[in-house]
Amino acid sequence: DNFRALTQSLFITRCVPFLAQIHANRCEQIMFDVLVFLFENYYGAGYRPDLSTLSRKLLAAGFDNVEVHEALDWLADLDEIGERYQGFTGGNGIRVYTAEETERLSEESLHFLSFLEHAATITPAQRELILDRLTALDSQDIGVETTKLTTLIVLWYQKVTLDTLLIGELLSQKPYHMH
Repeated sequence: DNFRALTQSLFITRCVPFLAQIHANRCEQIMFDVLVFLFENYYGAGYRPDLSTLSRKLLAAGFDNVEVHEALDWLADLDEIGERYQGFTGGNGIRVYTAEETERLSEESLHFLSFLEHAATITPAQRELILDRLTALDSQDIGVETTKLTTLIVLWYQKVTLDTLLIGELLSQKPYHMH
């Protein structure tokens, strides 16, 4: 009985969080697959279809109904939050990240966002939208690759014209190095 209790305790304290992280990473990857599909199929077209059209296209492409709805909910939230920042312009203040942001986003991710903002590639409002969408993910360990993809999707969804070099950097799997 003691062995069983010890084994059960170890499973709960060590394996359950690990399995939950694997599940979160899998769900996050599926959602990004959906979002990348949307970007690849609609970015060059210069428009963004409405959510019901996107839903039909994704289901026709073979994505699972649950996956599609999670991704579209994420995009709908982006729309709603984006409206709050509609008239927001500039700002010269310093952004201090919250405890949750510094715990969940890698240092590399935070530096990457800071670099984009200082290079005037994103505005402070876009930075806030990107941070919101990153923290809306289930993952507790958000790396620079996820930050790049989220940035790409947020900017595309806002119909921002993206520079070819920026698209290349955001789609690059190479590690980011600040210059």
